[in-house]
Order: sequence, then C-alpha cells, then structure tokens
Amino acid sequence: MPSRSDASGESMFTMVVLVVATMVAAVGWTLTATVPALVDIGLATGLTGAPGTLTVQECHDLESSRYGRQVCTGDFVYAATGDKVAAVGAFSWGEPGRVYPAQITSGGDRAGFRGVQGALAALPHVSIGLIFITAAGMALRLRFFRLRNAAVVAAVGLVGIIVGVVARWF
Repeated sequence: MPSRSDASGESMFTMVVLVVATMVAAVGWTLTATVPALVDIGLATGLTGAPGTLTVQECHDLESSRYGRQVCTGDFVYAATGDKVAAVGAFSWGEPGRVYPAQITSGGDRAGFRGVQGALAALPHVSIGLIFITAAGMALRLRFFRLRNAAVVAAVGLVGIIVGVVARWF
C-alpha cells in the first residue's frame, strides 16, 4: 500500500508536468504567431522592405491547415523603379483583382499591406498570444499574473483582437 507522502509526490509531479506542458504550448504558439505578425508590422510601418503596390491575383485555402487559413498571392510593382515581381506571397485577407499599397521583404518573396490598416490587422495574433501567456501564468500562480493584472492583459488582448478583425474588413 503506497504511503500518503508517495501519493502527494506523485500528484505534485503530475501537476508540474501539466503546468510545464501548458507553458511550453502557450509560449510556442505565441512565438509562432507573433514572429510573422512582427514581420507584417515592420512592413506596414515601412521599417522593413521596399514600397510599391500589390495586385492580388488569387486567394486560396491552405490544404495543410485544419483551420481553413487563406493565403493570397499577387504581382508586386516597386514604387521606385516600376519593376514587377510575379507570384509574391501576400497577406491572407486580400480581394483578387484589387490593388493595395504594400511593402515587399528584402528577399522579394512576401509582401505586406502598408499603412495603419496593415499594422492593425496584425494585432489579433499578438493579442491571442498575450492571452495564452496570461492564462498559463495564472495556472502557474506566478506573482505577476494576479487577477487584476491578468484582467488588464486580457482586456488589452481582447481590444487588440477586435481592432485587428475590424481593420481587416475595411
């Protein structure tokens, strides 16, 4: 018959494994969602890339995605030279046939919507990441993630999600 201390040690181990797995998942998802969003924000603000226009040619669903993610491609024309780059990967919310102000990465393989709309449209991924990290921090009972701080972070995250979704519609 196992002693009482063995049972509590086993449940503590299970709790630690669960918390570590939760944190790894939250941080991993946040990083994989935030890094592309930061690239989009850099392009939208003009901090990276070269300016021009992007004519969206087609948008299609990714077959490998379980969540029906859409990707658009189009032709980018540099503002400075007028040179054209065909079949550039672009943002996921374009309309085929429409011309958008855009920035292209230095590698010439990806374009992002230039301007405030492009920066705001990147917010949902960052905001969801903030909410995941906050939930994981509360599960770990970390000092910073007390209810008041967590409520503020969750509210900021929710506002970021709403603003980003609205920005994509206009």
